[in-house]
Amino acid sequence: KRQEKSRALTKATTSKDGKRTATYICTGCKATYTKTLQTYYKVNTIKLNKTAYTYNGKVQKPSVTVKDSKGKTLKKGTDYTVSYSSGCKNVGRYTVKVTLKGNYSGSKSMTYNINPKGTGVSKVTAAKKGFKVTWKKQATQTTGYQVQYSTSSKFKKAKTVTISKNKTTSKSVGKLSAKKKYYVRVRTYKTVKIGGKSVKLYSGWSKAKSVTTKK
Repeated sequence: KRQEKSRALTKATTSKDGKRTATYICTGCKATYTKTLQTYYKVNTIKLNKTAYTYNGKVQKPSVTVKDSKGKTLKKGTDYTVSYSSGCKNVGRYTVKVTLKGNYSGSKSMTYNINPKGTGVSKVTAAKKGFKVTWKKQATQTTGYQVQYSTSSKFKKAKTVTISKNKTTSKSVGKLSAKKKYYVRVRTYKTVKIGGKSVKLYSGWSKAKSVTTKK
């Protein structure tokens, strides 16, 4: 006959499998042996469903996917909890922390951005060996703009000009080649503090407009 002596749980982590075991003792010979009742596979996927949002005035939080090495999806509340940094509304970088619990142990922190809203090019006017670009004002949660131009529609070897006021809506660019076609696009940025440093977070680029410079 055998008798159960004890049970033990070794929690699974992000690098090692875990297991629940039972130790039995033989009532006659007093020998003990241990049996694995269940294996918990290591957690090798902890990811956000989205790492970038565009500012819309609302709180935006990505959901989380947590899976073990066999592809089994773990259950929120039972196997892990999720916490978000405060705010999650304005343009900035935010932290999501997943803490494993129950039969699992460990944690992982990830970040995501809320980027400023973009803008569009209103018009590009040709000038002598240059052009003037005008764009739509986008001042909400925005520090300024960047104008990019190139002779390539794919913006290879592009030059970028930063405009540090969000009320400015035009920029003249000169000293270019005469009678040459240029492609021009614009995006917004906001300067935010991340880990004590100033970092620019950008919107996506607008659709490009082309212009041929005068001689």
